[in-house]
Amino acid sequence: MIFKGRFRTVRHKDHVVPAPLPRPLLGQTSLLDIRAWRRTEGLGPLLLVTSPRKTGRAVLRNRFRRQVRMAFLASVEPLLDLPWIVWVRPGRSTPPLANLSYQDIENQLRLALRRLPALDTP
Repeated sequence: MIFKGRFRTVRHKDHVVPAPLPRPLLGQTSLLDIRAWRRTEGLGPLLLVTSPRKTGRAVLRNRFRRQVRMAFLASVEPLLDLPWIVWVRPGRSTPPLANLSYQDIENQLRLALRRLPALDTP
Protein backbone atom coordinates (compact mmCIF):
# COMPACT_ATOMS: atom_id res chain seq x y z
CA MET A 1 0.00 0.00 0.00
CA ILE A 2 1.22 3.45 -0.79
CA PHE A 3 0.11 6.37 1.35
CA LYS A 4 0.40 9.83 -0.13
CA GLY A 5 2.98 8.49 -2.56
CA ARG A 6 5.73 8.25 0.08
CA PHE A 7 4.82 5.78 2.81
CA ARG A 8 3.65 2.25 2.60
CA THR A 9 2.94 -0.48 5.05
CA VAL A 10 5.23 -3.45 5.24
CA ARG A 11 3.97 -6.67 3.70
CA HIS A 12 5.02 -10.24 4.32
CA LYS A 13 8.67 -10.88 3.33
CA ASP A 14 9.18 -7.15 2.76
CA HIS A 15 11.50 -6.77 5.73
CA VAL A 16 14.03 -8.71 7.76
CA VAL A 17 13.67 -8.79 11.51
CA PRO A 18 17.12 -8.68 13.12
CA ALA A 19 18.18 -11.86 14.94
CA PRO A 20 18.45 -10.30 18.39
CA LEU A 21 15.29 -8.21 18.50
CA PRO A 22 15.88 -4.52 19.18
CA ARG A 23 14.91 -3.29 22.61
CA PRO A 24 11.49 -1.64 23.00
CA LEU A 25 11.58 2.14 22.73
CA LEU A 26 9.17 2.50 25.63
CA GLY A 27 9.08 0.75 29.01
CA GLN A 28 7.47 -2.60 29.76
CA THR A 29 4.42 -0.96 31.30
CA SER A 30 3.57 1.02 28.15
CA LEU A 31 0.44 0.30 26.14
CA LEU A 32 2.34 -0.40 22.92
CA ASP A 33 5.44 -2.44 22.23
CA ILE A 34 7.32 -0.29 19.70
CA ARG A 35 10.66 -1.39 18.28
CA ALA A 36 12.67 0.10 15.44
CA TRP A 37 15.75 -0.69 13.42
CA ARG A 38 17.48 0.72 10.36
CA ARG A 39 16.94 -1.03 7.07
CA THR A 40 19.78 -1.52 4.66
CA GLU A 41 18.17 -0.35 1.43
CA GLY A 42 15.60 2.26 0.51
CA LEU A 43 14.67 5.62 1.92
CA GLY A 44 11.84 6.59 4.16
CA PRO A 45 10.24 4.78 7.05
CA LEU A 46 8.26 1.54 6.85
CA LEU A 47 5.55 0.55 9.30
CA LEU A 48 4.96 -2.98 10.54
CA VAL A 49 1.86 -3.50 12.71
CA THR A 50 1.19 -6.80 14.42
CA SER A 51 -1.98 -7.62 16.31
CA PRO A 52 -2.26 -11.29 17.30
CA ARG A 53 -5.58 -13.08 17.61
CA LYS A 54 -5.40 -13.24 21.37
CA THR A 55 -5.79 -9.44 21.54
CA GLY A 56 -9.38 -9.50 20.29
CA ARG A 57 -11.79 -10.09 17.44
CA ALA A 58 -10.86 -9.32 13.85
CA VAL A 59 -12.88 -6.10 13.86
CA LEU A 60 -10.92 -4.78 16.85
CA ARG A 61 -7.56 -5.89 15.42
CA ASN A 62 -8.28 -4.16 12.09
CA ARG A 63 -9.37 -1.01 13.91
CA PHE A 64 -6.13 -1.10 15.92
CA ARG A 65 -4.07 -1.40 12.71
CA ARG A 66 -5.89 1.52 11.09
CA GLN A 67 -5.42 3.69 14.18
CA VAL A 68 -1.71 2.91 14.37
CA ARG A 69 -1.31 3.67 10.67
CA MET A 70 -3.06 7.02 11.00
CA ALA A 71 -1.08 7.96 14.13
CA PHE A 72 2.14 7.01 12.33
CA LEU A 73 1.29 9.16 9.33
CA ALA A 74 0.42 12.07 11.63
CA SER A 75 3.74 11.95 13.48
CA VAL A 76 6.26 10.69 10.90
CA GLU A 77 7.56 14.10 9.74
CA PRO A 78 10.93 13.85 11.59
CA LEU A 79 11.64 10.50 9.90
CA LEU A 80 10.89 11.48 6.31
CA ASP A 81 14.27 10.61 4.80
CA LEU A 82 15.50 8.11 7.38
CA PRO A 83 15.37 4.38 6.58
CA TRP A 84 13.68 3.08 9.74
CA ILE A 85 11.40 0.09 10.12
CA VAL A 86 8.98 0.74 12.98
CA TRP A 87 7.27 -2.30 14.47
CA VAL A 88 4.19 -1.68 16.60
CA ARG A 89 2.16 -4.26 18.50
CA PRO A 90 0.02 -4.22 21.64
CA GLY A 91 2.08 -4.31 24.83
CA ARG A 92 1.74 -6.83 27.61
CA SER A 93 -0.10 -4.40 29.84
CA THR A 94 -2.48 -3.20 27.12
CA PRO A 95 -6.16 -3.14 28.03
CA PRO A 96 -8.51 -4.88 25.60
CA LEU A 97 -8.29 -3.27 22.17
CA ALA A 98 -11.87 -2.04 22.52
CA ASN A 99 -10.73 0.21 25.40
CA LEU A 100 -7.62 1.56 23.68
CA SER A 101 -8.24 5.03 22.27
CA TYR A 102 -6.65 6.70 19.26
CA GLN A 103 -5.23 9.41 21.53
CA ASP A 104 -3.40 6.78 23.62
CA ILE A 105 -1.92 5.21 20.49
CA GLU A 106 -0.88 8.57 19.07
CA ASN A 107 0.77 9.70 22.33
CA GLN A 108 2.73 6.46 22.71
CA LEU A 109 3.85 6.50 19.09
CA ARG A 110 4.97 10.16 19.23
CA LEU A 111 6.98 9.48 22.37
CA ALA A 112 8.68 6.46 20.80
CA LEU A 113 9.46 8.23 17.52
CA ARG A 114 11.05 11.12 19.42
CA ARG A 115 13.50 8.63 20.93
CA LEU A 116 14.60 7.20 17.55
CA PRO A 117 17.32 9.70 16.48
CA ALA A 118 19.00 9.40 19.89
CA LEU A 119 19.42 5.67 19.32
CA ASP A 120 21.39 6.24 16.12
CA THR A 121 24.03 8.56 17.53
CA PRO A 122 27.42 7.00 18.37
